[in-house]
Amino acid sequence: MKANKDDKFQYKRYHIPNLVKAIKVFHALSKSSGGLTQLEIMKTCSFTQTSVFRILATLQDYRLVDKNLEDNKYTLSKAFFELAFSSADSGNLVRSVADIMRKIRDEIKETTMLGVLLDDSFVMLHQEIGKHGFNYAGSIGMKCPMHTGAGPKAVLAFLPEDKLYKYLDRISFTAYSSATISNRADFIRELQKVRRCGYAVDIEEYVRGMNCVGVPVFDSDNFPAAAIWVVGPSERLRAENFQSIAEVMKEKVRM
Repeated sequence: MKANKDDKFQYKRYHIPNLVKAIKVFHALSKSSGGLTQLEIMKTCSFTQTSVFRILATLQDYRLVDKNLEDNKYTLSKAFFELAFSSADSGNLVRSVADIMRKIRDEIKETTMLGVLLDDSFVMLHQEIGKHGFNYAGSIGMKCPMHTGAGPKAVLAFLPEDKLYKYLDRISFTAYSSATISNRADFIRELQKVRRCGYAVDIEEYVRGMNCVGVPVFDSDNFPAAAIWVVGPSERLRAENFQSIAEVMKEKVRM
């Protein structure tokens, strides 16, 4: 006999239907890097227009979702991620490294980001915008492809082998540019290089004209809890400066 997919819920009979619907909306938005329109949420969750409208209106009032007025797409908000991590180690992590990130940003002048592994994704939790007239910036909660970003590489390279291979099994190795690492064997060699030198790079692997340098942030058990990385135009963030930039970052993180 096939198990019912709801058998995992011990207290299903006490569930509040509208709360369950809101949770399903959260799940749908968390799996979409670019956000979803109201119609797309209706189709994804199989909810009526009225239900989706009321859920989104409530979440907007509580600042848990943002709506882009240009394309009418909803995304999880910065407030949502602050709430999600506020009582967890990651919340404390943001508070503890924000000053370090500002020091890195002030010295390197480029946008500085913080991210963590979360389920099957690498999620950006915080950023300090660069000091130049033009800077790259992201949305809090954006997901970075694991095989291209300096941030996820910096964490994956220092994971225990059993945990690393669980993540490797989930990577599809989508090619975003001619520089993207597009197979598992090459990616493992890249992670070995990261582990040897202590920092990771993204040389136009995800976005053409954009380079990144990232370093791991270790917790008290020497586990790679997060990564800090800088992102900037390839004309400013040049390959010949990667090592010196990484040394600045590693020094600040150790302080």
